[in-house]
Amino acid sequence: MKRIVLCLLLCILLFPFKGTAEEPESTGFDLEALAEDTVFLVNLSDPHHAILGLERNADEKRYPASTTKIMTCIIALEQSAFDEPVKISKRACNLSERNSKMGVKPGETYTMLDLLYGLMLPSGNDAAIAIAEHVGGSVDGFAKLMNAKAKSLGMTGTHFMNPHGLHHSEHYTTARDLAILTAYAFENDTFRTIVATTEHEAISTDGRKLILRNANRLLRDITANTYTPYSCLYEYAIGVKTGDTHLAGKCLVAAAQKGDTVYLLVLLHGKNAPDAATGRERDAYLAQRFYDAAALFEYAFQNDTVTLDTNGLIRRCLPETYAVAPDPSRTFATEILYRIDWNDADRLTLPRWQADLFARDPFPEEYLSYSIDTYFAPVGTKAGTVSILFNGKTAFKGDLIAEDYTYPPTPEPTEEPLYIITDETPEATSEPYEILPEPTPEWFPIDPEPPKQSFFSRLFGLFRCSPDA
Repeated sequence: MKRIVLCLLLCILLFPFKGTAEEPESTGFDLEALAEDTVFLVNLSDPHHAILGLERNADEKRYPASTTKIMTCIIALEQSAFDEPVKISKRACNLSERNSKMGVKPGETYTMLDLLYGLMLPSGNDAAIAIAEHVGGSVDGFAKLMNAKAKSLGMTGTHFMNPHGLHHSEHYTTARDLAILTAYAFENDTFRTIVATTEHEAISTDGRKLILRNANRLLRDITANTYTPYSCLYEYAIGVKTGDTHLAGKCLVAAAQKGDTVYLLVLLHGKNAPDAATGRERDAYLAQRFYDAAALFEYAFQNDTVTLDTNGLIRRCLPETYAVAPDPSRTFATEILYRIDWNDADRLTLPRWQADLFARDPFPEEYLSYSIDTYFAPVGTKAGTVSILFNGKTAFKGDLIAEDYTYPPTPEPTEEPLYIITDETPEATSEPYEILPEPTPEWFPIDPEPPKQSFFSRLFGLFRCSPDA
């Protein structure tokens, strides 16, 4: 028995109870389950720091593949005009069949804007070379512009060798640097428009049309194709760029927006499909980065929270006074001033995308709901309720307490009465009026008095026969 007790004591000493020790705080998201070895998720307003600890290998150098074109696009936007004609060289079209292309031909001319759509939607390497030659004089000259821009943005782990991202051992970047670059590019409205477009029609100067479709499957459903059965659409997606080479793996820089909050995500070095994979199996590898992105965005929108101090918050959300239509049957207030007594605590924790809405001026009316039970509540008593709702759910609510009333102003006395009630004939007016002609009298003829007749004439007239007799 003593030996058993001794063994139990030794077990307790050698293997202490784990529940008593403090464990490191978990993000709640399993980064190890992702197909990509590099992850970096940030808020657009702070592209240097990951949110919720959602980063892995963020400062490790990786091959960026076609996410390189984010830099190509922003340099072209800043150093050329949209309507500049760009002639396509033979070198721009001298690409192997495995390259992604816009579809231009040597000698054709397109506007710079059309080439930028061809660069960012179908990820045209031919468009990238044409832009580089036009803006930088050559591919090498444009690469110097790219590196100078990267240095000015503080992208310390980045070096570019070309405008398209085809593999080169000295062409690399980091997830953090790509987030910094994309946040900068998003300050350009045209850039944001291009990367959020699902389809664009480019037309050469000789009239040839090209239909350009976005390769970002968060934005465009391509399941109509038999070989791409997996839909990856994400309702909050707003861009930006895919990338894919054998050595870079499956890459994606993505952005999603809910309310006023924008998150940027960089996924690099995702798993390639096996060489033998075809059909559904191959598309599952192509779709995985988009599913991973959607899962990360959803986690961020739900769990990246902000705690607000509700003291004075309502003054930024609701008007201080509510207009009341006056009742014509009685004297009544035209405005009532309310104080808000919150039913919730003084501090309120909300997802960041909801908290960011409070920065709007004025606060969006669609999120407000208030009802007034009585317009005659004495000062200092409850007159109604107010609430702020998101997605149909009440975030917080309070009572409307009557504070003061504003009545219609009493009209100032005036010497001239508003209305005159009198039996007297109104005074003549100086205003012109129509003068009617006097009526013409109608005259009726009267027979003259008959002449006097003698007695015998009247007597004989009694026996005179009428003409009708």
